[in-house]
Amino acid sequence: MLTPEQNERLTHVGPGTPAGELLRRYWFPIAGSVELRENPTRRVRLLGEDLVLYRDLSGTLGLIEEPCAHRRISMYYGIPEAHGLRCPYHGWLYENDGRCIEQPCEPEGSTFKDRVRMRAYPVQELGGFVFAYLGPLPAPQLPG
Repeated sequence: MLTPEQNERLTHVGPGTPAGELLRRYWFPIAGSVELRENPTRRVRLLGEDLVLYRDLSGTLGLIEEPCAHRRISMYYGIPEAHGLRCPYHGWLYENDGRCIEQPCEPEGSTFKDRVRMRAYPVQELGGFVFAYLGPLPAPQLPG
C-alpha cells in the first residue's frame, strides 16, 4: 500500500511534479480539428494547466495559458486575428508562441510589449486531431 506521500508523487501531474515532468515528454491529443470550425477557441485542461487552443485567421494553431497576462481575463473569449489571438478586454495581441506583439494605447516606440509573454506550447494537426506537447523544447517529432 502506498503512503500519502508516495501517492501524491505518483498522481500529481502539474508543472514541477515528478509525474508531470515525465508526462510532459509526450504528445497528447487535445481536440478534433473539426471542433475549431464553429468556434475558433476551445478551453483545454491538460496536466493540471488551464489552456486555450485556438486557430487564427491564417489557419495557424496556438495553445496558450487561459488567463491574459494583463488583466487575467479568459483568452477563451479572445478574438482570432491574422496572426494570433487578441484579448477581448484591452486588445493585447498574442502570437502563437505566447509573445505579446501589439498593445493598443501604448505610446509609439514603447518596448513594454517586448517584455510580456504568456506560457505557450507547440501544437500540431495529424489525422484530424490536434496534438499538444507541454515538455521542454525542442519538441520531439510527432509520430505519424
